[in-house]
Amino acid sequence: MSALTAGEGMFAPLRQPNYRLLWIGQSTHALALWMEQIARPFLVLEITGGSAAHVGGVLAVRTIPQLFFGVFAGVVSDWFDRRTILVVTKLNVLALSIVFAALLVMGRLELWHVYVFQFLRGTLMAFEQPARQSMIATILPPQQVVGGVALMSATQNVMRIVGSAAGGFAIPLLGLSGAFVAVAAIYVGAVVTTLMLNVATHERPAETGARAMAAGLVEGGRFAWGNTTIRAILLMSLIYFMFGMSYTQVFVPLFAEDVMGIGAGGAGLMVSLTGVGALVSALFVASQQPRRVGIVLPAIVWTFGVMLVAFSATTYLPKPAGLILPFIFITFTGATQTMYFSLSNAALLSSAPPDMRGRIISLLSLDRGVMSLGGMGAGFLAEVQGVQIAQIIYGSVCIAGGLGIMMLYKELRGMEIDPSAFEEGHGRGGRRMPAPAPIPGTEVPPP
Repeated sequence: MSALTAGEGMFAPLRQPNYRLLWIGQSTHALALWMEQIARPFLVLEITGGSAAHVGGVLAVRTIPQLFFGVFAGVVSDWFDRRTILVVTKLNVLALSIVFAALLVMGRLELWHVYVFQFLRGTLMAFEQPARQSMIATILPPQQVVGGVALMSATQNVMRIVGSAAGGFAIPLLGLSGAFVAVAAIYVGAVVTTLMLNVATHERPAETGARAMAAGLVEGGRFAWGNTTIRAILLMSLIYFMFGMSYTQVFVPLFAEDVMGIGAGGAGLMVSLTGVGALVSALFVASQQPRRVGIVLPAIVWTFGVMLVAFSATTYLPKPAGLILPFIFITFTGATQTMYFSLSNAALLSSAPPDMRGRIISLLSLDRGVMSLGGMGAGFLAEVQGVQIAQIIYGSVCIAGGLGIMMLYKELRGMEIDPSAFEEGHGRGGRRMPAPAPIPGTEVPPP
């Protein structure tokens, strides 16, 4: 039976009403998010008079909450109703977006407002992400989960194309104030569709209270650390997020403004092209649903690094090659990015019991949290060594990291995803994965 037949088609998850609502809500959210991510660096550059360090600093503040709250957010996702978590976080993000746009329109926005807004937004998203990702495995049939994760990534990348282009062109047409007003207006759609969700609560731990949740936090960490393959994915993701993911929010605006001279419109076009590549790769994952993720994931990381190095190196060439080739390579970075997101999330979801998925997925928040350090370092390194050299250094670390993890972890190389891992009560996850040592008093019954 082919992967496509097993999953009943690339778009089969959209036949599930609750997945469809979750998909629409996340699409609207992603559209607003990508418009903001294009407009935000240029707002910071305007306020600070062109400071690359503050561009990296704002990214750092946005991702720092992942370090402080991300793992605890996974515990909250396992102990409380995930729909309620999504509704609360999205309502608060909408309120923050309205206040931010109002301050900007009234001319009262200052740099410290940007930092505070980004910190609060990052905090809310730290709680939203594990709840949303874990919900996919709950509302879809087991054979559709990998495709559902990939399809969600595909849709987000359609919005990356549309949102980045819209953000890049909204700035000259509407001004920065108008762009952020549009972001707040669009986000209303994410709130409405989330409110329409009608999802039965997931299997939750029997014990309640702060002590049980604290014990659950330790349990999740021990489960992940005791599983060599999960540990390898988390270490690889740390490298990927810290040294790879600064490119859209720090490096692309700096390349567009300081190196290539193409401004906000050019930056929006570059990020849109990463979305084109990402869309193609996400649809591939959704249709083929590859299982040998233990080989694929490290290969994606080092290929991603190669594309970043090539992107930066080709900007040294004279025009038109110095414009055309960077745009080609930036497209391929997006393709590798979405494949990594989809498959790493699916691998972790398949590796955890249903009542622990929020905690396991939330461990990725530690890796996303180091984006703050990576973004801050990228900004300072760009000021000291120049944007091009800084991006080459970051890309080279990704190359070394992907190759190193693949060589060091034999268990990772043998990992496959088995759809039966998503069945309720299944406690072992992907095939060929060694089971961690049981935690006294918390053993997971065999399927």
